[in-house]
Amino acid sequence: MSRSSPEASIDRAAVASTNCASSTRAATPWTAYPHVAVGGTFDHLHVGHKILLTATALAATKRVVCGISADALLEKKKYKQLLEPYRQRELNVLLFLRKIRKDLIVELAPLTEPCGPTAVDASIGALVVSHETLEGSRALNVRREENGLAPMQLMPIDLIATPSSADRTRPMHASAENTALKISSTAIRAALAEKQQRGSRPLR
Repeated sequence: MSRSSPEASIDRAAVASTNCASSTRAATPWTAYPHVAVGGTFDHLHVGHKILLTATALAATKRVVCGISADALLEKKKYKQLLEPYRQRELNVLLFLRKIRKDLIVELAPLTEPCGPTAVDASIGALVVSHETLEGSRALNVRREENGLAPMQLMPIDLIATPSSADRTRPMHASAENTALKISSTAIRAALAEKQQRGSRPLR
């Protein structure tokens, strides 16, 4: 069995244009799999998360397995005091996935280590990831190989960024020049921390 994992690119524009209220799988330009996985912290659910979850739901025909970082895994996160608790993040993910696809089985699993269900669930055929986590995701297929399982198809999607008006006609990819522009839960928590700090300053 080869250690090099297959990959398929997801067209972000196709995902964004999909009617999110649909309860059935829309036609998509990539291969569908019965069981598709995705993972993340999903803190302060934002549009980047929503596109990742939408891509996952559209790539699945039967079941979505979503690993969500458990609180214990987030001890070193910046502004961890402003992280939403696990149950809130889990509920937000579930409600959003239900908006996208009412016909799918949705399984949510707390991640106490990076691999989660993908290391042991032989039925998972694909994993939706962002381009920035693609390299790390390949290690999951190595773990599956060690456990005697077939590799998952890795399906990377582009980062979400807001280019300047001069660059809006240029495609955005996961590169050093635009990584700072991506929507980030850390940036959201930083803004909340700054707001709290301003509110705690005494009036002069």
